[in-house]
Amino acid sequence: MLNPNISFFKWWLNLNFLAIALIFSDFLGAQSIEWGNPQKIKTKNLFTQIIGETPSGLFVLRCKNSDFSSELIIEKYKNNLTQDLSISLPLSVNGLVERVLLINNELYVYISAKNINSNTIDILAQKMDENLKIVGTPVVVCSFPTATYLEKRKIQIKSNAAKTMVGIMFLTRAIDGEGSKLNVYGYQGATQQIFGRQFSIESANKNIFITAFDLDNEGNAFVLIDFPKTEEKGGLDTRAFYLYSYYPDADKMFAYELGNAEMFIEELAMTINNFNKTISVFGFYSAAEGKDVNGYFYQRYSTNTKETLLRYQSLVQPEIIEKLLSMKADKYAQGLNNFYIRKLIPRSDGGILVAAEKYTRTEQRYNYYLNNMPMEGVRIIYNYDDVAILSINADGSIHFTDVVRKKQSAVGEIGNAGITIIPTQDFVHVLYNSELDKDGNVMLHSVNYQGRVEEKILIKNTNFNISLVPYEFRQVSASSLVAATIRDKLFTLVRIKF
Repeated sequence: MLNPNISFFKWWLNLNFLAIALIFSDFLGAQSIEWGNPQKIKTKNLFTQIIGETPSGLFVLRCKNSDFSSELIIEKYKNNLTQDLSISLPLSVNGLVERVLLINNELYVYISAKNINSNTIDILAQKMDENLKIVGTPVVVCSFPTATYLEKRKIQIKSNAAKTMVGIMFLTRAIDGEGSKLNVYGYQGATQQIFGRQFSIESANKNIFITAFDLDNEGNAFVLIDFPKTEEKGGLDTRAFYLYSYYPDADKMFAYELGNAEMFIEELAMTINNFNKTISVFGFYSAAEGKDVNGYFYQRYSTNTKETLLRYQSLVQPEIIEKLLSMKADKYAQGLNNFYIRKLIPRSDGGILVAAEKYTRTEQRYNYYLNNMPMEGVRIIYNYDDVAILSINADGSIHFTDVVRKKQSAVGEIGNAGITIIPTQDFVHVLYNSELDKDGNVMLHSVNYQGRVEEKILIKNTNFNISLVPYEFRQVSASSLVAATIRDKLFTLVRIKF
């Protein structure tokens, strides 16, 4: 018979080991990694766009360039990441692919095509089934005169976070004047139109810059836009920045001006908080063009009342800038120049978390001989360096800051430089390749919403060479992503669960 004291001791010991394991697991944020089948890369330049996942499988686009508008391959993978189908994207109309989306777990291809009979550009939605076969005929969701079409301006098509609605936004020429037209459409599901409106802008289309477009789960549409001011004020910022918000219930476009005359906006981004029904805009600014970027602004708006909830701007304290700048940075650097916002993540309390990566592009000239003749060439070097993370409180003040130390350089093309960001319930995870010029590891830098930080090797380069392709990923659930990797020179999908 077992000694009851020994049994109790074992139970107590096991309980304590379990408690320690849970604490340790919570701190490390344990991850699981699932690999797909490696595939031989048929061409050097083959880009990947992960469309999304449904109960029937994962859908992926492949293309020879990053435009994803023609000569596309569509693939279906089983949920265990083994390839099921791979075919040329079937199109029943001759046009350019603008976007492929999963809406209500159904696959739709959006195509722009010239209609010779009506002299219009039609945007059509073509449905496909789970076996990648065309279903029915394409549906024209909107049209506009060919004479107003701007070939070099992208037609932006997005789904809302819930994947139940579609928004379409694009610029066109104004045929009745020198200005431009902003076109905004919204759809319930993939094709049922909720609204379609056109708004005049006095500036020529070449002077209009659109930073972002998005749709919330209520069907409201938002555009970050800037164009030259009608009146210049000395040597200060000569561009006007706005958040355009179209609300179908009021059938009105609200124009919220961003910043003021004393700030030169260098970088900005927006994010929708579907939980507390707000939209937030954050950006970096300098006192004037060419000056150090040492300030930030945060503005928040209610999508229920359409009111401005917060307008905040502040200089970043010198000690914070010093912390965020690399130890090897120019000793004369005083600001956050060349930091580009990669992602804004809304906090439940009305604050946000900002991830901004330092990016520079340089030209390097070199000499070489061709047929015994001296020649000069130019090599483009893309530098992706440190990532600054700022947690912003609901009142606009800085809660905490963090920095991911890295130095990446790519010659001629982006390749495997940059970062992948995935927010989960407790952490924001930043993934990147440790060394690009030799065999490195995939690193994981995690920070929780109280500022606790951990960095570790996520995938160690031991039995195989591994490189994450940072921009070719999709967050497929609240706590997992599917990403493209190059594993031993073979294309391989990976699923990472946090």
